[in-house]
Amino acid sequence: MKINARKSLKFVMLLISALIIGTASAAVYNYMQITATVGVKGFDVNFYAGEDTSKAGGTISSDRQTVTFTDMKGLSGQPITYSDSVRICNNGSVSHNIKLEIQSHSYSGNAETTLDYINITIWNDGSVVDYLRLDPNNDNGGTRSATGFNSLSGNNSWWRIQWDILWFSNATINDSVSIVLKITVES
Repeated sequence: MKINARKSLKFVMLLISALIIGTASAAVYNYMQITATVGVKGFDVNFYAGEDTSKAGGTISSDRQTVTFTDMKGLSGQPITYSDSVRICNNGSVSHNIKLEIQSHSYSGNAETTLDYINITIWNDGSVVDYLRLDPNNDNGGTRSATGFNSLSGNNSWWRIQWDILWFSNATINDSVSIVLKITVES
């Protein structure tokens, strides 16, 4: 068997080149790792009982994200105020922008004609932050169904929510209004 030296040399050179290219282009890998424990964060902004919460039949849910009033009543022909119905507290360390709006309301009995107004005022240390108004007769400036976004500072700052209710003198115990307030908190 005759070996062609020239072809063999080319073949050996080709093998050496392939080996050099293969070695030079071999990737080197370093490995990194991420370890995380993922839990559930509580809410920064929460409801807390005010001085009038129980008087108004208020209950606050266990996660402090819902408050329900079942015994908030006004007097026929006389204004009544629940000056501290509930408090909104920012337990976080940063400010949050908060907006309140009347999401829905419905009247029972003759409430649409016997209710003069309901004002819902947000107070911060003796100053009015903003307010909502339900005014079915438009004789007190009309209904104001949404506030703007207002900043509630962090570190346990709080707002007090006040309800002022006035029924006309022809209102009866059969008249009522159900209101759902929506509170939007920007994170």
